[in-house]
Amino acid sequence: MTQPTQRQVFLEGEGDAWFQRNRLKSSEQVDGSRAREPLGDMLAKLPLAKGEGVSVLEVGCGQGLRLQHLRSEKGWSVAGIDPSEAAVEAARSLGLEANVATADLLPVPSQSVDLLIYGFCLYLCDRPDLFQIAAEAHRVLKPSSWLAIVDFWSPHELSKPYHHKAGVYSRKGDIPAMFNWHPSYVITDHHLRHHVSRSYTDEPNEWVAATIFRRFDGDLQLPDV
Repeated sequence: MTQPTQRQVFLEGEGDAWFQRNRLKSSEQVDGSRAREPLGDMLAKLPLAKGEGVSVLEVGCGQGLRLQHLRSEKGWSVAGIDPSEAAVEAARSLGLEANVATADLLPVPSQSVDLLIYGFCLYLCDRPDLFQIAAEAHRVLKPSSWLAIVDFWSPHELSKPYHHKAGVYSRKGDIPAMFNWHPSYVITDHHLRHHVSRSYTDEPNEWVAATIFRRFDGDLQLPDV
C-alpha cells in the first residue's frame, strides 16, 4: 500500500487536528505587533502603501489573526489558505477571504500578489514538493513584491517523526534557501529567535526564523568606478 503524502494527510484530517491543538482562545489572541507574532514588526515596516490596492496572501493562515491585523492596521486586501476546513471556517467568521488549499497549488491568478506570507507551514510539507511550492510563489508574486516566511530554522536538514501522526515527519532546515539562490530574491530581514519566548537563544532545536525577501525582477545598476 502506498504511503499517503503529508499533503493528503493534512487535507484529510490532520490539518483540522493541528488547528484545534494550536488555535488561540479569545483571551490569548494578540495583535501582530506583539511577541507571539515574530513577523509583526517586520511586516509593519514594509514600504507598502495603506489601502486595498495592496494584495496579501497567507499560506497556512490558521484562524486568520495575522490577516485580520493587517487588514485592520493597513487596510490591505487580504486572503488566506489552509489545509484545515476548521481553520478556514474560523478565518471566514472574521470576515476574511479564505479557502482550503495547499502551498503547491495557490488558488490565485499569476502576478497578483504584493505580499506572500508562509505562516509556519513549510516544515510539514513534502520535500518532493518544494520546487513546485517555490514555483507557485514565483508565479503569483508581482515582479516587484515581498515574500515573508516564519518557520523553524536550522543550518542543516533535520527530520524527526511527527508525534501526532504516524508516517508524517517534521523537518527543519534553511527554508529561505528555497528562494535566496534566485537573482530576483534578496533577503532584507532575517531574525532568529526562540520558538516560544521569541527572545535570542543558543539552543539550535528552538530556533525559529522570520525572513523577509524582496522580489525585484529589474536589473540593478552598478555604480561607476
